[in-house]
Formats: sequence, C-alpha cells, structure tokens
Amino acid sequence: MLELASFIQEIVESYGFAGIIFGTFLSSSILPIPSEAVLVSAGLIGISPLFIGIFGGIGSTLGSLVGYQLGKGGNFFLKKYGKYFFINQKNLKFVESWFKKWGDISILIGRIIPFIPYKIFSIGSGLGKMNIKKFFIFTLIGSIPRCFLLSSFGFLVSLSKNIYLTIACFLAFLAIPLLIEKIIKK
Repeated sequence: MLELASFIQEIVESYGFAGIIFGTFLSSSILPIPSEAVLVSAGLIGISPLFIGIFGGIGSTLGSLVGYQLGKGGNFFLKKYGKYFFINQKNLKFVESWFKKWGDISILIGRIIPFIPYKIFSIGSGLGKMNIKKFFIFTLIGSIPRCFLLSSFGFLVSLSKNIYLTIACFLAFLAIPLLIEKIIKK
C-alpha cells in the first residue's frame, strides 16, 4: 500500500494538476487506491489545496463515471464479475438501503464525508438508474470540498516541518479508510 501511495505521490509531483486529475480518477474509479492517499500526498508536497480541490474534484467525478457505468451494466454483471472489482452483494445491499433512506442526495453526502468508500455509491447510482446529469453534478459538488479538505490537511502537515508528525498522519490517512470499511461491512 505504501508503494502505491508513493507511486501516486510521484505522479502528482511529476505532472502537477494533470497528475492530480489522474490520481483522483484512478482512486474514484474501480481501482483500490484510497483517495485520501492521493489528496493528502498532493497537499504534503505543497500544492495549493484550492487547486487540488478543483482538479481533484474533476478527476474524482470523471473516475466515478466508471463505477456508474459498471452499475448501469446491471446486477447480473456485478454478481458475476464484481469480485474482480472488490464488490460483493453485502456492499450492494448496504448501498441499496442507503439510497432508499436518502435518495439521490446520498451521492452528495457520500462524496463530502471523508473515508466513506464512495466507489460503491457510484455503482449503486448506476444500478438504481439515477439520472446521469444529476449524478455528475452531485458528485462534482461533493468531490471538490472533499478534495480541498483532505489536501488542506496534507498541506498543513507539510508546513509543520515535523517529519514524525507527517509520517504518522500519512499512515493514519491510509489506515482509517480500511478501518471504516471493516466497520461498515459488519
């Protein structure tokens, strides 16, 4: 996982805003890359959180369209091939109940809150045949503040110049999503 995070950080350092779009696209699509690692890393290297918010939001929204299209492919596709994308029936039932409770606004809520495994919400939106324009708008509106907040954290840690604090915070941002996912799956 640390190798993957350093690879993403290297992309962001080398390609700037295009690297942020690419990293957040990958983390928001079906690949198991935590967006927190991409966004905090971008902040840690000193890129402005405002720019990371904008470009990260764009990449995240575009990546989410991949999950939406997978979901639109139907439950049959996900039952047969979901395991290759780290999706199981328990996750899908969770999303279905979430959508019943919150409706389309659940996309916006799921994007804004850090550490929520929102890839499954993209897939659930496709399964539920949510209007793609609404999906796109809610995803973009929710992704920009999420990207801004997470990158701001990394940016503030980089200003501290305390290497131990930086490493501890980076490891926490890698571990917290995994812990939350385990709690949600119970």
